[in-house]
Amino acid sequence: MLVRKLTHVPIADRQAMREGPRDSATHLRHAAAIPALGQIEVGGTASRGGADDALKVVAWNVERLRHVEAIAATLAAQAPDIALLSEVDEGMARSGNGHPLGIIADRLGHTFAYGVEFVELGGGNEAERSATGETANAEGFHGNAVTSAGPLLRPFLVRLDATGGWFRHERGQPRIGGRMAIGGQVHIGTRRVTVVSVHLENRTNPAGRAVQTRHLLDAIDKYDPEAPVLLGGDFNTLTASHEERHDDPQAWMARVAAEPGRLIDVERHEPLFAVLTERGYDWQAANNLDLPTRRREAGTPVGRIDWFFTRGLAASAPAVVAALLPDGSPSSDHDALAVTVRLK
Repeated sequence: MLVRKLTHVPIADRQAMREGPRDSATHLRHAAAIPALGQIEVGGTASRGGADDALKVVAWNVERLRHVEAIAATLAAQAPDIALLSEVDEGMARSGNGHPLGIIADRLGHTFAYGVEFVELGGGNEAERSATGETANAEGFHGNAVTSAGPLLRPFLVRLDATGGWFRHERGQPRIGGRMAIGGQVHIGTRRVTVVSVHLENRTNPAGRAVQTRHLLDAIDKYDPEAPVLLGGDFNTLTASHEERHDDPQAWMARVAAEPGRLIDVERHEPLFAVLTERGYDWQAANNLDLPTRRREAGTPVGRIDWFFTRGLAASAPAVVAALLPDGSPSSDHDALAVTVRLK
């Protein structure tokens, strides 16, 4: 359902969900009762018609949009026709309890479609909770978005995970929902092109991400089997399960050190690439295959986890765009990707 404003989830209801049972059946019941998880918020204003012959697209995990002014400036400098954004907050204390996507859309002269990945029942991760203290989330929405300089037609949302793993106590970040993708169609000339912002799960293994990818491609083929397609976003191609990477961090770092190219040359470890190949998608021309996209954190090796995939489109001029604040510190824990696509 398309809406101008997502249906509010009262703070008292969110608190009750957090304090009640935290099992899978309860998660499914809560998810079914939250209208916002089935809605797509649309807003902004397109500044032009469709593209004549090409689209410049930026895909970016913007890490909550906490640094919205710097991110807006980076996007404006790229002057994209389309932005595919993930980890977008709305009404979250950690990002100012505002609607930062609206700021991005206004700065770019874009319309947007926004979908909720999670209804956050707390303040986020440990660092985020420490920074915001007892400040409540006004809305508690966290999700993905597509923005477009031209009209964005037939917005759609695909849920990729209904297991409710993030609702469990051990994750430390109680949430209702699951990973998702959001898309729509834009024109190149007279042809409609499907564009999709994607965010796959990091707390699973490569086989799990392949299952999510297959589900997404099935949904896209039902939506429009004939249109060319551009997928972009955070595919979390981390080459191993969360347990392998975190249960024994020293062993994982030793494994990465023994395979220096593992986290850049990820295709052989992530079967989602084979799934995409089988379905006619390409990525070689749309990405800088030798460059990382994840910014270094303490004790975390850099890697390439953000991607573009195309079907029926010719890609050129791929770039990795640094995610930086004016003082040189990161504006996000991911760099942005840019590419230009044309009809084949």
